Amino acid sequence: MNTASNPFSDMADDLDFGAPAKSSASEVTYFEQACPKCKGTGRFTFGYVNVRSGECFTCKGKGKLSFKTSPATRAKSKVNSQRRATAKVEAQVAKAQEWKDANPAEAAWLDSSAPRFEFARSMLDALNKYGNLTEKQLATVQRLTAQDAERQVTRVVEQAARAETAPVVTVEAIEVAFNSAKEAGVKYPKLRLDTFVFSPAGENSKNAGAIYIKSKGDGVYLGKVIGGRLFTSRDCTTEAAERIVAVSSDPAQAAIAYGQKFGACSVCGRALTDSDSIARGIGPICAENYGF
Repeated sequence: MNTASNPFSDMADDLDFGAPAKSSASEVTYFEQACPKCKGTGRFTFGYVNVRSGECFTCKGKGKLSFKTSPATRAKSKVNSQRRATAKVEAQVAKAQEWKDANPAEAAWLDSSAPRFEFARSMLDALNKYGNLTEKQLATVQRLTAQDAERQVTRVVEQAARAETAPVVTVEAIEVAFNSAKEAGVKYPKLRLDTFVFSPAGENSKNAGAIYIKSKGDGVYLGKVIGGRLFTSRDCTTEAAERIVAVSSDPAQAAIAYGQKFGACSVCGRALTDSDSIARGIGPICAENYGF
């Protein structure tokens, strides 16, 4: 139809002017790779006794996976993601450290209490996760920190008072006997005196230089001698403490008395069978090792 015969042709051209051009959808390029789960087979085998196989769930039996990005792009994205995660963790650690620097007493309490106190452990976890504590959490930690500090002061005062009132014990002779035994090659020297067992603390012990006392038979800890004073445990009676002080002053005589009373060597604990050993109350080798 020409223009003359179609009077509305010019109007149609005016309506089409300025409208978006129609185009076909752009094609998407996919990158394929063998499925790492089934190694490209599309099948997955499982089980040790009743071996079975089936369609791979990861690739749905296709044996390959399709991605919109290249392997290099995905690898780069993974590295960047790991960097962001690392940076986030480092920022949290730095923030938690800033909190600890601003609250040294509370931080020290959290670190020391966390291994034995569930609340402290949970607060330390929260601090490491968020970098700080809430106002209520901080207030509770401050209260517990102050209480522990007060208890520590009380313990120090009580220990000082206890040291002042502890019985004085002369253990030089026992120390000489233990040193003699060590020089003779005895690794773990012991002395059974009265109904007690005396043994030196290890060189790496926090009580190095002390002498421990336990009850013979059941091995109940009765106390220790350190700095020339006897510090008894709650299981040590006043009567037992007095006997400990008595036998400590003359261990050689106490060792002989033990052997004659119980028929066993006060050092090694073996029964005395030789007539001379029975008469002396101690075996000859043990007597020589301990300088008795």
